[in-house]
Amino acid sequence: MAGMDVLCSDKTGTLTLNKLTVDKNLIEVLGKDMDRDTVMLFAARASRVENQDAIDASIVGMLADPKEARAGIQEVHFLPFNPVDKRTAITYIDSDGKWHRASKGAPEQIIDLCNLKEDTKKKVHQLIDNFADRGLRSLGVARQEVPEASKESAGGPWQFMGLLPLFDPPRHDSAETIRRALNLGVNVKMITGDQLAIAKETGRRLGMGTNMYPSSTLLGDKSSEVTGLPIDELIEKADGFAGVFPEHKYEIVKRLQERKHICGMTGDGVNDAPALKKADIGIAVADATDAARSASDIVLTEPGLSVIVSAVLTSRAIFQRMKNYTIYAVSITIRIVLGFLLIALIWRFDFSPSWSSSLPSSTTAPS
Repeated sequence: MAGMDVLCSDKTGTLTLNKLTVDKNLIEVLGKDMDRDTVMLFAARASRVENQDAIDASIVGMLADPKEARAGIQEVHFLPFNPVDKRTAITYIDSDGKWHRASKGAPEQIIDLCNLKEDTKKKVHQLIDNFADRGLRSLGVARQEVPEASKESAGGPWQFMGLLPLFDPPRHDSAETIRRALNLGVNVKMITGDQLAIAKETGRRLGMGTNMYPSSTLLGDKSSEVTGLPIDELIEKADGFAGVFPEHKYEIVKRLQERKHICGMTGDGVNDAPALKKADIGIAVADATDAARSASDIVLTEPGLSVIVSAVLTSRAIFQRMKNYTIYAVSITIRIVLGFLLIALIWRFDFSPSWSSSLPSSTTAPS
C-alpha cells in the first residue's frame, strides 16, 4: 500500500455521490404516441420497488406515488442488472391479460436490443452526446409485446421509447482528495462504464485531466491509431477509461504491472474479482459483493476516495517508522561491534587474565 503509485478508481460512488437525480423536463421521447410521463412509467416498471439501487430509487422516486410502478400489472419475471447485459427488464401482464416487457439500461445495450435504423441510431447517439457534454448520464428505455404469453419467449420486436438524463454529482471532497493523491505520487485513473464525454466532464470537474479513452478503442485492434503510441504506453499516460466492462479492468491492471507500476484497483461486483485479485492492492468498496470482498486485500466500510488516500498516508507512516527503527538497530549493532573492535585493537588482542580480573565483578560482596 505504501508503494502504490497508480490507483484505478471507479467513478460511481467513489468519485461521485451515487445519488442520481432525473430531470423530467429533459427526457427525450423517441417513440410514437407517447409522452415523457409514459417513458417515465415504463422506466419505473423496469425498476425494482424493493432493495433498490441508486438508479432504481431515482426513477421510482420521480413518480407521484411509487406504487404506480406496479399499479394495474402483474409481475411475472424480473431480470436484475448485471455488468454484462447492463440493463434490467420486467415481464408482466396488464389489466387486459396481455403480456409485455419493459427494459431500461445502458443506451448502447438498448439500441442493440431494438435494432434501430441507421438514421434513428445517429439521432440517439447525438442526444446521448448532448447529455454527456452537460455531464449527464443517459438511460435508454424500451418495451415489447409478448404474444406467446411466456417469460422464456423472445417476444415481438422491441420499441425504443426514449432517453432519461441522470445526474450524479461529484463528491464534495473528491477534487481535494485527488490533489492530495497526486502530491503523494499516486496517479488516479478513472474507470467507468459511462460514455466518454461524461468521463471527460467528470475528470475536468475533479481536476484529474481529460486524457481519457474508450476501452473498445484502447484495447482493440485500432488502439495504436489513437495517438500512434503502443497500448501499454497509452494506458500508462491515460487519465481514465470509459465504457469499461469488468474484463477490461483485468487487462488494464495487467498492462500497468508490466510497466513496473504498483497498481491499486477498486471494485464492487462479482466480475471485478479477477481484476481485484490481479492488482497489487485490491480494494473492495463499501457495499461490495462477497466475491469482491474475498478477492480484495482491503475492504472499505465508507464510500469515497479519501479513505484510500488516508490509508496510503498511514501505511507510509508505518513503513517510515519501520525503516527508521531498522536504521537505528543496525547503527547500534555497528557501533557495538566497532567499539569492541577498537578495544581489541588498543589491547592488541591481548586480553590477559590480569586484565579481566581488574574488571569489577558484579558478584563481589561489598566490604
